[in-house]
Amino acid sequence: MLPILVPPHFCVIAHRGASAYAPENTRPAFDLALEMGYPEIELDAQLTTDGVVAICHDATLARYGHGPRVVEDLAWADLAALDMGSWFSPTRFGGTPMLTLDALFATYGDRARYHVELKGKAPGLAAAVQAAILRHGRREQCVITSFSYDALAAMAALDTGLPLGWLVRKLDKETLAKARGLPLTQLCPVAGLITADQVQQARRQVAEVRAWGLNGESVHSQGMEVIELIHRVVEAGCDGMTINWPDWARPIDA
Repeated sequence: MLPILVPPHFCVIAHRGASAYAPENTRPAFDLALEMGYPEIELDAQLTTDGVVAICHDATLARYGHGPRVVEDLAWADLAALDMGSWFSPTRFGGTPMLTLDALFATYGDRARYHVELKGKAPGLAAAVQAAILRHGRREQCVITSFSYDALAAMAALDTGLPLGWLVRKLDKETLAKARGLPLTQLCPVAGLITADQVQQARRQVAEVRAWGLNGESVHSQGMEVIELIHRVVEAGCDGMTINWPDWARPIDA
């Protein structure tokens, strides 16, 4: 039965917004997450050739219907002209534009908490993201995450006060050992592999463990249903999760 009740302080993060219901990383997806009562939103940051932080997950535009062009090889004017909604539903979301990080902060201000994933490979990404955060006064409302250890190290070198979360496959000994080299607040393993023992071990190094991969894609969920993954993450003792269906989980005091 939905929604699944989770512990009071368990953080339910809308993955790329409420991306099961609206095109990921767009205003409709973020609007819906907030309307549902989920102000924790996750998004993907990449840097354009002219230094703009664009919000887009994939390295190329192919999945969105715009061919194999690489996002980081384009200027913002090229990306701003794209329809980022029709791939999801042309009748409901056709014409939806891509967002910049500046536009996101300007739109939602202090209504949201932002989990910004450094997705691209451009060397100036961390600095550009930090600059946008400072420009809009959102330092207390941002968590910086990445699969890239080097990207997190670059952000740590710029700003020791921004919380950092390292996205990993699982919390094995090698990962935990390497994690000691960063001032991490979070370790973020894939939901389908998490165990209570791993969470306990990770908590000796970081304040929070939050899971990812609750998106229904078999490559991440390993054949498990999303509902089963929610239960797995909660029972393992995680502090939160990113999920495409944020309304499938509700903290018991909400």
